[in-house]
Amino acid sequence: MAIVRLSKVTLCGTANQRDRVLDGLQDLGCLHLVDISEQASEPLPKSNVSSETHQALKYLRSCPVRRRPMRDRSEFRLTEVVQETLCIERRQEQLMQQRDELAAAIKGLEPWGNFQYPLPSELLDWRLWFYVLPSHRLREIAARDEIWQVVSRDHQNVYLVVVSVAEPQGMPISRVDLDHRPLADLRRELEHVDSELDELHWQRVALTRWIQLLKSSIAQADDQTAWQIAVRRSLGDRSLFAVQGWVPVRAEQQMRSFAQQHDLALMLARPDKHDKPPTLLENPPLTSGGQDAVTFFTIPAYNAWDPSSIVFFSFSLFFAMIMADAGYALLLGVLLLLAWGRLGVSAAGQRIRKLAVSMVLMSLLYGVLIGSYFGRLPAAGTWPESLMVIDATDTDLMMRISIMVGVLHLVLANLAVAWQLRWSVMMLASLGWAAVLLGGLAFGLGKTSLPENGFLIQSGMGMLWGGTISVVLFSSSRSLWTWRPSAHFWRLLEGLKALVNVSRAFGDVLSYLRLFALGLATAQLAAAFNELTAKAGSHAGTGGLLAVLVVLFGHGLNLSLGVMSGVVHGLRLNCIEFFGWGLPEEGYPFQPFCRKAK
Repeated sequence: MAIVRLSKVTLCGTANQRDRVLDGLQDLGCLHLVDISEQASEPLPKSNVSSETHQALKYLRSCPVRRRPMRDRSEFRLTEVVQETLCIERRQEQLMQQRDELAAAIKGLEPWGNFQYPLPSELLDWRLWFYVLPSHRLREIAARDEIWQVVSRDHQNVYLVVVSVAEPQGMPISRVDLDHRPLADLRRELEHVDSELDELHWQRVALTRWIQLLKSSIAQADDQTAWQIAVRRSLGDRSLFAVQGWVPVRAEQQMRSFAQQHDLALMLARPDKHDKPPTLLENPPLTSGGQDAVTFFTIPAYNAWDPSSIVFFSFSLFFAMIMADAGYALLLGVLLLLAWGRLGVSAAGQRIRKLAVSMVLMSLLYGVLIGSYFGRLPAAGTWPESLMVIDATDTDLMMRISIMVGVLHLVLANLAVAWQLRWSVMMLASLGWAAVLLGGLAFGLGKTSLPENGFLIQSGMGMLWGGTISVVLFSSSRSLWTWRPSAHFWRLLEGLKALVNVSRAFGDVLSYLRLFALGLATAQLAAAFNELTAKAGSHAGTGGLLAVLVVLFGHGLNLSLGVMSGVVHGLRLNCIEFFGWGLPEEGYPFQPFCRKAK
């Protein structure tokens, strides 16, 4: 895990070289441009690709069936393709809404049959009023004076029509409003809508052959916009021009060769304390999935550290503790295998796939250790029972485990910061916070042990006092090596101010109790659904079917809730609590000036 080291690059040349040099830099694709122009206040150029083009491409890419892509541009008309695609999308949305309305109207009319509403003159101002009445309440209608007729029945309701000049008063249920079109007309109209939707679908499929050319057109427009922005960010006059940016140290030789080929003056320099370079993250393929989890929330500063690998494993652990079931983990593994090919299409999908594998394996291991298989404990004397080393029913133990995981997670964050500050005395403040966290944990474990553990209590108190002193003495960024009393006074004052974070540390540690609470909720829901399944299966007749439905719905719901909770709270503990201690500064991403169109 690393933040790639960068060098500041400045290229200077004659004004007539500018366009050719920018084209070459865009082809090279390794330079993050810095704005050194004198027009910084002016707005940057925007892409001339309309939002409609992006919308059309998104609509075509979501089509489940695609034609073979066309590469020949001779027949490609961008505007016509975009407009035709959007027309199909709009018409499809209209027809889908119309279809839903027709389906609802047909469903409402089916119990009443196919009939045509009579004209008011045909009934001499009498009207028809429609009611859907529960079967057991039909006797309440029998005593009324209105003219009524039962049209149809089902296992629950009766469908009756009342003939009256005005709406009957005192009816046991409100009337229903039916569509005024006959049922046969509605079905005929629905058939026409389905037919047109089918035609639109195949028109959409035919347009998918232009997806690659649409993407290429958008990429070319984006490249042109990026080139215009590069021109705006360069510095120049009638005779000279200059561009400046950041490149990875490993690309320095490429820049030297480029400058030599184009007869440019080149200056390479390492970033100084006043610079704020962009952040380029680079991780091993195995743990690259953690990088997406990090950048989802923040970008580490250039001079900070890359937490991607730690987040990769800690996120998997938190997900496992919330899922808390080996059976669910196996089911997730099956779902992952089914989606394996689709996830491997893109580089981002491959990173997510590796993270998902880690989450499944960690969940399986944790589920085996606590002995939970779809909410059931393994039978006594079996090998799964021999692998169960954690009693998940012991709430005190599970709370201690959650607290210990939280403390170790935050200690790791402070140790990482201490390593980053290893050439500064402020390193001792981060080590002090690590000692405070560990001391508080040791003291708490010692006090809650039966009997009390004197060694843990004494060790915890020692670390608490030592850590607190380190925080007070070394939290200030002011120079320690001075004889001025005022400087040491302000250092001490800033150190005392830093102690306010004690309450924050306490709250952050307690926040990890959500691992215990959510894991307990998953386990209890699974057990509750198992109990419901057993009760449903004990009934004769449809008991077996009910049991299957309870299993599918109950465990499916519990699995869905567990996955959502694991992802949301796993990210939260990393992005809020862990980053709050481990990443004090935020950076911005490295964005190379490169060509998208191939």
